[in-house]
Amino acid sequence: MIKRLKDISEESREHKNDGAKVVRMELQDDEATKRLVMHSAKRVIAAHKSELEKLAYK
Repeated sequence: MIKRLKDISEESREHKNDGAKVVRMELQDDEATKRLVMHSAKRVIAAHKSELEKLAYK
């Protein structure tokens, strides 16, 4: 079962290791950046599809 952000307490949202932190990166206007962004967006949409559908059909 996938955990939803609302199910996770504020205290447990802190990163337990440095490898899981978000890092800054420069995005450029090229194919590699487009693939990276599209892959990330599709992954997030797939993970939260039911929540997005509920919001869309309110």
